[in-house]
Amino acid sequence: MKKILFLTAFVPNEAAAAEKNTKIMLDDLGRFYLVDLVYFKYDIDESYIPTHKNVRVLRVCKNSVLVKFLNVLLFPFIHPMFSVRFNWSIFKWVKKRIKEDNYSAIICDHSQMFLYAKFLEKSIPKILLSHDIIAQRVGRTSNSFVKFLCAKSESYCLNVKNAHIFSFSQKDCNLISDLYHKDANLCLDYIDEKVVSAIPTCITNEFIFIGKWSRADNLDGVLWFFKTVVPHITETVEISIIGKEFPKERIENKNHKVKVNILGFVDNPYPRIANCKAVLSPLFTGAGIKVKVVEALACGVPVIGTDIAFEGISSDYKSFMIASNTPDVFLKTMKEVNISLADRVEMKKKFLNGYQSETIPNFLNNNL
Repeated sequence: MKKILFLTAFVPNEAAAAEKNTKIMLDDLGRFYLVDLVYFKYDIDESYIPTHKNVRVLRVCKNSVLVKFLNVLLFPFIHPMFSVRFNWSIFKWVKKRIKEDNYSAIICDHSQMFLYAKFLEKSIPKILLSHDIIAQRVGRTSNSFVKFLCAKSESYCLNVKNAHIFSFSQKDCNLISDLYHKDANLCLDYIDEKVVSAIPTCITNEFIFIGKWSRADNLDGVLWFFKTVVPHITETVEISIIGKEFPKERIENKNHKVKVNILGFVDNPYPRIANCKAVLSPLFTGAGIKVKVVEALACGVPVIGTDIAFEGISSDYKSFMIASNTPDVFLKTMKEVNISLADRVEMKKKFLNGYQSETIPNFLNNNL
């Protein structure tokens, strides 16, 4: 079997959307290739245990605030979003392994890994997996100089010889083409089999937040919701928050009509999501496709969210993507959302049938 070197910025796991996609992709690659994995890990993170016999962990790279700070200093003219995990000693070690092993391709997962591809052996094909357009993400919260630096850095990191760029929405593929004049291929996020098997059987009086709460994009939306929406809810509802390490001390609920459930990490939340009234996704920053919205639609569940929440997702599903950009509209939508069980089951079928694109293993099989 041919060998693939896979470099990723995070620990593959099921607790966060991007990391779960990496975990499923590794298993998919393992069906066709021997995969050597290098990933970055904080001390508090649990280690990744491969679930496919053809995937092995080659190295776990220590990550910390200090390590990231030192990495940024080593590459001072690149925006930190791209240099924060680039370390010259790790690079030299990876380069040595490439000389020792006959890799058919190198996959760099997340923009933070693209600098490695920039300087590694040019004869080996590279796959650059862009989870979102960093210039767009940074541009929504930064001044003009930082925007300029980020765009120049992203352009520099994407300009890799013998590389194929993939992104997870057609919108982001188009942005890469427009901003950097690079072709990008569409590679939709994997849908968890647990999502596929979750069938709506009833409609509860529960609204659900789900996300990785260490990301400010996700947390800020929930804080906004509890500050501006929850105090004005007049009907009895349940609000459930799913995901690791939600800082419950940062929200306050004095509305006796609202029951709040802080559920933490749930191994299989999708039967609960499939039956909830709606998933809530108020987002005001960030970029890229929102996997929580994809998974909700794949469960047959409507999503109430801001415009940013729906970026990159086809308007074919707009009846289930209910844009609500102000507290008043959010309140009104939560009160009025009423999509029948039959329509939910039909949306699930429609979404799953239409959710198809190239996969990385298929691309490699056809091009190596």
